[in-house]
Amino acid sequence: MEIFSHCLLLARKIKSWYASAMKIEAIEHKLQDGTIVQLRSLENTDAPLAIAYVATMYSSSRFLAREIEEWVITVDEETAWIEKANSDDKRVIIGAMSGGQLIGLCDFAPVASMKRMAHRAQCGLSVAPEFQHKGIGTLLMQTLLQTARQAGYEQMELEVVSLNHKAIDLYKKLNFSKCGTIEYGMKYKDGTYGDLDIMMHRLV
Repeated sequence: MEIFSHCLLLARKIKSWYASAMKIEAIEHKLQDGTIVQLRSLENTDAPLAIAYVATMYSSSRFLAREIEEWVITVDEETAWIEKANSDDKRVIIGAMSGGQLIGLCDFAPVASMKRMAHRAQCGLSVAPEFQHKGIGTLLMQTLLQTARQAGYEQMELEVVSLNHKAIDLYKKLNFSKCGTIEYGMKYKDGTYGDLDIMMHRLV
C-alpha cells in the first residue's frame, strides 16, 4: 500500500513540477521500521554531504566503478555539478535524506546528445549499506523512472555488476530486463574481473 500510494502521489506532483524545472520537491516516506526518509533533488548546500556519501560508497562497495582514491572533488566542483543538473531539463539527481544524512542517491542523464539516441537515458543508484533492505532503493528508482517518463524519455538503461544479485533482483522487480553482458567489464586492484550486465526498462 505504501508503494502504491507513493506512485499515485508522485505522478501528480511530478506532472506539476516538470512544467517549470527538472527538480523534485521533498516527499516524505515512513518506512516499515518507522524511519522517516525524504526524497528530493539535491541542493547546492548538499555538496559536502554528497562528497562524503559517495566516498563512503566507493570505499565500501566492489560494485561501483571507481576506486576510492579516484574520488577527488572539491565542494565547489560538486556544487557546480548539482547546479548544472538542476538547471537541465533532461537530467536529475535525487537524494534520500534521513536525520540530516544523505543515505541514498540516484540520477539519470542522456545516453548521448545525438537526435537518434535522444529517447534513451542512463541511470545509477546506490543506498548506504546500513539503510539497505528497507525499500529505499525501490522508492528512489520509482521516483527516477516516473521523472524520466515525464521528461520525455522512452528507455532507461543501466550497467550492473553481474554478481550484484540484490540490485539485479530490484531492477527486475521494476521491469528492467537484461539485454547483454560486458565480460571482464570491471577490473579490480587484485587483478580479478567482474562482468557487467546491461539492463533496460521501457518507459512507454
